[in-house]
Amino acid sequence: MSKKIYYTNSELQPVDEKKLIALAPKYDNAFIFQTPEGLRLYSFGSLSQITPGSHENQFTAVSHWKDHLHSLLTPINAAVPPQVVGGFSFSSEQTGKSVWGDLSNGYFFLPKYIVIIENNNFTLITSSFNKTEITQEKIAFISQLSVITISNRQLSNAIVAKKELNVDKWAAAVAKTTKLIKETDLKKVVLARNLQIELAHKPELCLLWQRLQFTQPNTYHILLKQKELLFLSATPERFAKFGATYFETAAVAGTTRRGDTALEDKQLGNILLADKKNRSEQQFVVNEINSSLKKAGLVTHHPMEPILLKNKNVQHLFTPIKGTGSYNLFSLLDSLHPTPALGGLPRKKALLQIDKIEPFMRGLFGAPIGHISFDGTGELAVGIRSGIISGTTAFLFAGAGIVTDSMPETEVAETRMKFNPILNILKEDNE
Repeated sequence: MSKKIYYTNSELQPVDEKKLIALAPKYDNAFIFQTPEGLRLYSFGSLSQITPGSHENQFTAVSHWKDHLHSLLTPINAAVPPQVVGGFSFSSEQTGKSVWGDLSNGYFFLPKYIVIIENNNFTLITSSFNKTEITQEKIAFISQLSVITISNRQLSNAIVAKKELNVDKWAAAVAKTTKLIKETDLKKVVLARNLQIELAHKPELCLLWQRLQFTQPNTYHILLKQKELLFLSATPERFAKFGATYFETAAVAGTTRRGDTALEDKQLGNILLADKKNRSEQQFVVNEINSSLKKAGLVTHHPMEPILLKNKNVQHLFTPIKGTGSYNLFSLLDSLHPTPALGGLPRKKALLQIDKIEPFMRGLFGAPIGHISFDGTGELAVGIRSGIISGTTAFLFAGAGIVTDSMPETEVAETRMKFNPILNILKEDNE
């Protein structure tokens, strides 16, 4: 593709954001990204997209694609450039069965329309191959937004079947991996498993999204629609927020449930903070991220002790990490992903163990997902607490960090707890 891409900015009057959500089913490609801090980004339609090939370096592929698009961009009275949106894959080297379709190896696209909402300011970015028609295209989108209707129906779509796949086999794999860690230089392996859900009816995207926001406050809310595939995530974890001279990330590892009372919640948090296994797991992640940022030429800053990151269902050990200086974004993303919190340590050996044990491709699960602007800024979250929906079938994913003293029954319980954010979105209130 060598056509020029024109883009323009418009300030929109504030609208009910349910109308923006209601637009998503109208497009083959849609992406919605909401941060815990309040930034919201809605993207519709596609001028260009990339699906990295298997066994291809996905970061290099996306970087080259984005650079080519950048060379074609031509602003028309615009200060805010467009962004590419989507997600990388967990690994291009996995060989298991895939339920991810065209999202198996990651997927990014350049949206036709982007609405960015920050501090109650609504900015529309319209992109087009046609300079003479871009104004009319912008007007058509605003008109479409003004007349779209909002569904007020309640979510009513019973779960007719629920199957934890290969749970006994997975528990045995945890035991084997723990033994391997004791006998080799492996320090940690993150093993994932999945839960298959069959629904009575094909779920409505708008109702799912409203349920996601209601049941999972204070997390990222992410939706990626690619034709009939829907990826949903209520991840608590930022992969990175970045600009030309800074890179912010965090080490998140170690999990326990929330308490039923304030006292029990505090006690559970204190137990997690004092737990040697979880503290050790979290320190692995801190050290590895710190090392990668320094190798990229950044000066790093982070507190010495973790704090608690509390979400609706679970709480985690959390250490914010910031790097400052000049760096190459895609090279740094490549060096960080997957972090020990999602893959293991040493990385290559952990990934080999994952591929040997897991019968499925992780796709977008555990991968960086978000938006990357042509001005060098952007934000990526980690695609956990997530699931992929196709028709009436959903697959939910959850993982656990396996270290020397991991117990299979404990890790099964932890992953079962991690299914809940998306499971609670799918099930009816009376289930």
